[in-house]
Amino acid sequence: MRTKQIVVAIIGIFFFFIGAESVFAGFGITPPYVKNASLTRNSVYEQTIFLVRSDPVNDLRVEVFVDTPGIEDWFVIDKGTEFLMRRGEVKVPMTVQVQVPEDAEFENYTGAIRIRTSNADNTPTGSGAVSIALGAQIDVDISIIDKEIRDFRVRKIAISDLNAGRKLGWLYFPGKIRFGITLENTGNVDVAPSKVTFDIYDVQGRELLEQTESTNRIEKVRPFDTKQVVAELPTALPPGNYIGRYSIFNGDDEKQAGEVNIAIKEYGTVAASGYGFFGLSLFHKATIVLPLIVLFIVVFYATRSRKGKRT
Repeated sequence: MRTKQIVVAIIGIFFFFIGAESVFAGFGITPPYVKNASLTRNSVYEQTIFLVRSDPVNDLRVEVFVDTPGIEDWFVIDKGTEFLMRRGEVKVPMTVQVQVPEDAEFENYTGAIRIRTSNADNTPTGSGAVSIALGAQIDVDISIIDKEIRDFRVRKIAISDLNAGRKLGWLYFPGKIRFGITLENTGNVDVAPSKVTFDIYDVQGRELLEQTESTNRIEKVRPFDTKQVVAELPTALPPGNYIGRYSIFNGDDEKQAGEVNIAIKEYGTVAASGYGFFGLSLFHKATIVLPLIVLFIVVFYATRSRKGKRT
């Protein structure tokens, strides 16, 4: 009988602690790490950690402790090392930024960022619960390498309607295709597509009507960042609907190819402006630039001739 009572008591204690865990274990983080194996000197890397709790009835004090021996000053927490999760907030982002100095040693670094939470006003955290501190750990594992990596991933593409080109005197100003690319830099230096090309077909996608290539210097994206950039391509096609088969290049490597619909409207229909001087063909540019050069030479020598006569 006594043995039975002891067993019942042990089982009761076990379920008491299991119950306590379910009450108090309402805090977590995701992802639980800051990892990057391709950082280099002067790199800046950011990882967003989400702090999550299940019962946001009170303000929660959050304390952050960086434990990365020898490189603590590389880490910046966007919210500081102490802040509040306000009442009602279930999920709060916290960005950890790693700033690698220019004299960093090329090696692997490990450590941890520890998070401790406690009830901000020391009142019960829930019905009948006592105020206790909860915590979590973010594992740190980064490597500094002596190699530049120029690479990216295309996350999304977009294209807008455009005006057809126009004639002004003897000059022809082409329409401007604006091709938006949401680009994720997966390397460790600034990067942008080296070029974008389009093969433009009729609306059935059978007859190739035009081949064109980006003319602008596409904006670069910082390492480990994601941003939309725009490639600009000239087209001399008239108003109508077309199929564009595009290729996005990183150096000589084709990173992505696909197909989009292109809608060219009558000139003046779309608010976005088209090409100016830099969209002209080489021949048309020459017809503007060469006369100006000749005029400059004539004026220059005429001025020198007048000065010579005066002396």
